[in-house]
Amino acid sequence: MVDIFAFSPTSALLCVVVLVLLWLLTRRPPGLPPGPLLFPFVGNALSMDSDPRVTYKKLRQRYGDIFSVYMFNKPIIVLNGYSTLRDAIVKNADVFSDRPHSTFNDFILKGKGLTGTSGALWREQRRFTLNTLREFGAGRNIMEGKIHEEVMNFVEALEAEQGQVFDIKRLVHNAVCNVICSTMFSKRFEYTDPVFMQALKAMDEYIANLGSSGLLNVLPIVRFLPGDLFKFKATVQSSQTFVSLLVEPMIKDHLQTHDEDIVDDFIHAYIKEMRLRKEKEDETTLDLENLVMVVGDLFAAGTETTATIIRWTLVHLLHNPDVQEKCFQEIKGNIGQSRLPSMKDKVSVPYVEATIMEVLRLSDIAPSSLPHTVPYGVQFRGYTFPKGVPVIVMLDSVLQDPDVWGDPDNFRPDRFLDDTGKIVKKEEFIPFSLGRRACLGESMARMELFLFLTTMIQRFKFAPMDGQMPSMDAIIGITYSPRPFLVKAIPRI
Repeated sequence: MVDIFAFSPTSALLCVVVLVLLWLLTRRPPGLPPGPLLFPFVGNALSMDSDPRVTYKKLRQRYGDIFSVYMFNKPIIVLNGYSTLRDAIVKNADVFSDRPHSTFNDFILKGKGLTGTSGALWREQRRFTLNTLREFGAGRNIMEGKIHEEVMNFVEALEAEQGQVFDIKRLVHNAVCNVICSTMFSKRFEYTDPVFMQALKAMDEYIANLGSSGLLNVLPIVRFLPGDLFKFKATVQSSQTFVSLLVEPMIKDHLQTHDEDIVDDFIHAYIKEMRLRKEKEDETTLDLENLVMVVGDLFAAGTETTATIIRWTLVHLLHNPDVQEKCFQEIKGNIGQSRLPSMKDKVSVPYVEATIMEVLRLSDIAPSSLPHTVPYGVQFRGYTFPKGVPVIVMLDSVLQDPDVWGDPDNFRPDRFLDDTGKIVKKEEFIPFSLGRRACLGESMARMELFLFLTTMIQRFKFAPMDGQMPSMDAIIGITYSPRPFLVKAIPRI
């Protein structure tokens, strides 16, 4: 009779090896922040909620403001709370401002541009872009003029709906993209222009596919699987389509017509500075490849986010008609209805500004922003951060913090006003993030939001279709966007 409980030396050794391997596969390296139990090969991937905010809030309650999770075999460190975020990406910006390596940077950005790069290349590109956008906005008011032009085209498109029920998403996206077009290369497109429509379709597909194809950053090998299950090929293709339709032709045209004395858009400014540095034989990363990538980055970042906030504002105004009416009365009393609002009017309509700020806070369209990393192993708040580890900064943990806002789940613009009705600026209001990687288009986005939304409320009353309110649930992707909804834009007399 065979004793099934008897182990040969070989079997015993095999069991020990298996147990050791399982232990190695399910343990965190010494010093790494704590986190949930790991499972072999998959880490914590199978226990993540479809909305990462839900999972991270639970883990924060258990492990504190700094914890780690594993996506398959790769650790991710998550930072929560204003104090922690400020200490990392502001006070220690020298070590927390890099971006981790990603498959998308290799195949789409190719190590160029703004989004996925680090080091000297990123610093030079960002510095030039930030200074140029700031000059267009504050120095010569070029940007405000371009936004005003598009606001009027947008208003005409809304008036053409004649108070009928329609889906506003496409109009908003067209208008915001045209602002970027005007700023980048001094050209706007009719909303029905076939090239413009095709380019925007490619951009939409690129943004939509980013969420599905994100798995490739932790498991690059899946891109070799048959078909395109994780949308990798589709993402690369849509990016290339957008660039070839819109960006490259505009750069080619600017190179042929460039005049050093006329710098009225971003591409002309870039070409002028690029040639100046080459004439001086300065070492520089300003070149045509980076120009293509920077312009593409600005389109991807500047269209989706601003258009999404405008749509979230409409969602909240439909759910809160008293807020919409209060905004209109403030605009009517301080600006009137006979002229377009301007940035000079901002101080005279604080309730409108507070409403926009509350939408930015509550909608929280980029709850974790893009990941950071460290260029070498560092010690931070008693933990070890390995070189290259993705670091997620949870803006959501600040914008939705009950200790800061009291009732963060409620839509209440008054939280940004003091007893005299003036704007209160809380340091925890960080919808555009913090530090060196904060959104470089923040000033442009704020200008767009104010001019578009103030004009929209000034000219129209927005109402739901037959009392059917839009959903407050978000579509979770690269941004958290509202679900499609129908609205009436009724001209105000």
